[in-house]
Amino acid sequence: MSTAIVLPGLRAWAEQHLQAIIQATTKDAFTDAFNAFLFKDVKITVNAKAVTREEYEKELRAQAFDEAGAEVTFSGAVEVQQTLEKGVVGLFFTATIVQNELIQGTPKQSQITSSLNLVIEDVIPRPPNPLGVHGFFDGRRVTELNQVVIDTPSQ
Repeated sequence: MSTAIVLPGLRAWAEQHLQAIIQATTKDAFTDAFNAFLFKDVKITVNAKAVTREEYEKELRAQAFDEAGAEVTFSGAVEVQQTLEKGVVGLFFTATIVQNELIQGTPKQSQITSSLNLVIEDVIPRPPNPLGVHGFFDGRRVTELNQVVIDTPSQ
C-alpha cells in the first residue's frame, strides 16, 4: 500500500482555497486561508485596476467582516495544467454572504459574482522533514490573479 500523499488538481486546489477565504468567519481563519492561497509577491488586477496584495486583503476582509456564513457556488471552471504544481485556472462563481448585522430582524446579505483567472505555481520551498517523518506539504500559490467582480447587496 502506498503512503504517498496525492495533491489535488489545480482546479480543485483553487476552488478549495477560494472557499476557505470566503467562508472564513474568524480573523485567524481568514489570514491562514489568504496566505495559503496567494504568493507574497502576487500580481493582482481587479476590474482592470492593479492592486497590491495588502489592498486586496483589505477589500476581502471588508466583505467578510462580521460574517455569519457564506455559500459559494462555482458555475464554471477551466484548467490548463502544465504540471501538477503549475498551470492556469479560470473560475466563475457566485458567493452569497450572510452578515451578523440584522436589518428589521433579517440578516444582511450580499451577493458577489466573479470571474477569476489564476496563474498557480509551486513557489514555496519544502521545509526539511525530521528524519523518518513524512508530512503533507503544498507549496503552490497564486502568482497572478485577474478578477472581474461585482458585489450586489440583497434587498
